[in-house]
Amino acid sequence: MLPVIALEGVEKIYRRGSEEIHALKDVNITFQEGEFISIVGQSGSGKTTLLNIMGCLDRPTRGTVKIDGIEVSTMNEKEISRIRREKIGFIFQQFYLIPGLTAAENVALPLKFSRKPIDKKYILSLLDTVGLDMRAKHTPDQLSGGEMQRVAIARAIANHPHVILADEPTGTLDTKNSMIIFELLKSLNSRGLTIILVTHNVAFAEKTGRVISISDGQMNSTRLDSKHITGSI
Repeated sequence: MLPVIALEGVEKIYRRGSEEIHALKDVNITFQEGEFISIVGQSGSGKTTLLNIMGCLDRPTRGTVKIDGIEVSTMNEKEISRIRREKIGFIFQQFYLIPGLTAAENVALPLKFSRKPIDKKYILSLLDTVGLDMRAKHTPDQLSGGEMQRVAIARAIANHPHVILADEPTGTLDTKNSMIIFELLKSLNSRGLTIILVTHNVAFAEKTGRVISISDGQMNSTRLDSKHITGSI
């Protein structure tokens, strides 16, 4: 079976004047279907850069990125946009809901952008998955932070992606809502969806199947048992 995402020899270099900043250094890693992986590391270690490259939001300076066996590093913008729409769901720390749209309309956006028919029953079923079907007609200003993130999760799965990339999805939430979001991600993973989670929350990291620790653009990958983190975080 092909990995959902595979990176080989990936480097990312930013230039600031005459200075080169190596955000990622010779990254070689694969993510298999159905995994739940956490990515941890200090601020500036390269976590978000890695996620952006895996999500086709950025391109590597060197190396190859394959999604479902398809080389995406050299694709043009039209091709890479199609890969993002069809194969990847994104959840960010900021919810990025459209203020003037209802929860249901926000969830439907990926279908609209993909020019797919919008089935109201399907949209309600997505909101039901995150426990918000009764809030379908509410706009973001009528929702709490935790509810907005749950709408964002429903939106992320609308196009049946192969993988969810979640960048600090609980970073702005309190403990109760953070746990709700994490449990939702676990539930989606139990249905076979691959989840890659960037988090500063060690308690969440130790509940995932594998932890990737990044430091200065380099990484270690370790499988976790049910009680303890082994390796470096």
